[in-house]
Amino acid sequence: MNAILRRAEPGDFDAICELLHENMNAHFPVERWRKLFTHGWSDEDPDYGVVAVDGDKIVGFHGHICSHRRVGERRERFVNFTSWYILKPYRGNGLGRQMLEMATADPNTTYTVCSLSPKRVDFFKTLGLDVLDTERLLWRKDGHEYENLDFIDDPEVIAMRANPDEVEVLKDHAGLKVTPILLSTRCTQCLLLLSISVKKDDVTYYDVLYRSNPGLFSDRVFDIAEAILPDGNAVLAADRRFVEGDAPRAEVETLVSPRFYKTGRVKPRNVDLAYSEIVLLDLKLD
Repeated sequence: MNAILRRAEPGDFDAICELLHENMNAHFPVERWRKLFTHGWSDEDPDYGVVAVDGDKIVGFHGHICSHRRVGERRERFVNFTSWYILKPYRGNGLGRQMLEMATADPNTTYTVCSLSPKRVDFFKTLGLDVLDTERLLWRKDGHEYENLDFIDDPEVIAMRANPDEVEVLKDHAGLKVTPILLSTRCTQCLLLLSISVKKDDVTYYDVLYRSNPGLFSDRVFDIAEAILPDGNAVLAADRRFVEGDAPRAEVETLVSPRFYKTGRVKPRNVDLAYSEIVLLDLKLD
């Protein structure tokens, strides 16, 4: 069986969602898969992914979540990979490699992979993608005292007090299952986007997807955990690159699969987990 590759188009969305629902994960209804295409983050230069087509039938899909983000003084284009599936009769002939080569062809785009199957780790290393992170850091509430740190968790109040870049991020994630928190000191502030879920050993993870002020987050992360975590079995969790320095008070946890990226423009510290399949598909962060 032969298939050709082309860029996904809006007219493909129904067939792609059916393909993913029927073959990749039937527990996700079609409406949930459709969220991959309705976020509105890439209207100025959309990229929905790559489809493999045999005649009029879509037999494979490599999904892209495209967004445009401000990094320093520049506006950068990001693509997060999601939902890679090829029907079994079309596997084993190099089609998957061709899809990924086509997917990563733009040198002006930063590509990210934040939840990869462990079975595909070695394969991704052969395709010019670099390991972004292999560890996450954990902090627990321990009752210590701290000063000069306040937080707001009301989205409406956050929107009034956040700076313009933070407001844009907040608006882009409105209605999605993320928890925003605005931290502030007398001198500066930091917007967090958190994914909160119960994981192994019934620990509630407050996973950091985004922080607007890496310096404040790194300097005060131990106090931040004390401020925002509830009593009980909960941790504040952040990928290693999110914290500058050694983070001596943190527990270290190895990721199930490394995160990957490909970029010639953006430093690892500026590659976060917002604008991704994690928030659109309401996934637990591995």
